[in-house]
Amino acid sequence: MSQVDEQSSAHDNGHSDGHADEVDLLAWPAALGEAWSLTETAPAEGFVQAFNVTENGEDRGTVNVASAARHPVGDSYPSGTRDRYLEPSEHAVAGAIQLVSEHIMKSDPHCRRLVLATDEGDVEQIARGEAAGYRYVVDVDLKDRSVSLLAAEPAWVLEESRNIDDVPGT
Repeated sequence: MSQVDEQSSAHDNGHSDGHADEVDLLAWPAALGEAWSLTETAPAEGFVQAFNVTENGEDRGTVNVASAARHPVGDSYPSGTRDRYLEPSEHAVAGAIQLVSEHIMKSDPHCRRLVLATDEGDVEQIARGEAAGYRYVVDVDLKDRSVSLLAAEPAWVLEESRNIDDVPGT
């Protein structure tokens, strides 16, 4: 079972404690199914990968991928060398972002974090990221604009941070 699958199955109902009025922000969305597919394509300038996503043959958007540490967004937080920055096309739906994110996590099991940046306070774009499995983290200033950062992390990173009380003393 992949890390994304483990994370998904650990939170199948979207709630960790059974309360219907609470949302588990660490829950991964349900699997998209066989109707969804991605195809690698030529990336935009400054990116190392790009994927076109379709659902039942219909275009659902393109997502470009870069190393976060080599992208201007990487200067706004302590980015790791395996962190990835995703930049979806304007018309990309949440499912496109989710599918590319799952692909990256499966193909690079050492990737610790996936990052999206929206225009600061753009609630529609933040909601799209959250529907794709990301959670809002912080607003930051880049050289040319202010953005809201969203992050998605594989299950092993989330478990590591939940076990903070188990860190051995020095």
